[in-house]
Amino acid sequence: MGDIPELERISFFSGELLTADDLTALDSNNRELLWLHNRSMHNWGIGLGLDVQGARGATSVAVNPGYATDSDGHEIILSNPLTLAIPAITSGSYYLVANWVDDADEPVVEQRSAPACGAGGSVRLSGAPAILWKTSAQLTYGTDVVLAQVTIQNCAISQLSTSVRRYGTCGSTFYIQGGRLSASALTWTPWLVGGAPVGLTASIDTSAANFQSSPNYTVQIVGSRSLSSPPTTIVDFVSVASPSPTGFTIQLSVPALGPVNPDTIRDPGGALMGQLGWVVSWLGVEG
Repeated sequence: MGDIPELERISFFSGELLTADDLTALDSNNRELLWLHNRSMHNWGIGLGLDVQGARGATSVAVNPGYATDSDGHEIILSNPLTLAIPAITSGSYYLVANWVDDADEPVVEQRSAPACGAGGSVRLSGAPAILWKTSAQLTYGTDVVLAQVTIQNCAISQLSTSVRRYGTCGSTFYIQGGRLSASALTWTPWLVGGAPVGLTASIDTSAANFQSSPNYTVQIVGSRSLSSPPTTIVDFVSVASPSPTGFTIQLSVPALGPVNPDTIRDPGGALMGQLGWVVSWLGVEG
């Protein structure tokens, strides 16, 4: 299992001469154990704070102090308020994200010279995260903890949304997202059993929900089941197949039942679905 680090338990004895390598190894072990605990026992996301404010027409946003963990278990801690200019573009959409910063890239807070002939070096690192803007194509959910999304018009904020935030608050064991879309807008294909048509299937895209594993999906079709002209009655059964973090297949069973379920309901074009006002409503629960 690649997610399990190879660790050595550090042991000491009285009178031992400790070197920088010994103490660094001890700290590294503790950090790896904490990261392993975070990613295996808790949801990643924002735990506290990291609120983002930006007024319409402004050219910068304010980020409050806060705490989050990414999908690798790394802790992201912003200790002081931060003001960040929006991207210098005429129009477009950007995400504000928080990233954990590796030791090699962290700013050095304190550096000391070693006595005698020894080499000096850094002894304090800032521990500050990287707060930066990314386009949707640049996002890597999990290592990128999204704080907000801004829409830019005429080089200023047109809209700021925090609905894209994912929370990993202690005690929150479930991540829930859902969606609604017109049934007639989906691409339906015939559902055949033994060569006979029993209904229709369609693919539902849930990638915008940013699930990290296959959630438990539930789905229903909301809308009328009857028309007065022409007289139409529908009896249907809906189920989920092939669930994944980015989507699932909705199976719509509408077997032929004499005067119920006319052949037109099994038309992949979905014209009758539009007349009935059908809407597909889905919910995914991860965790």
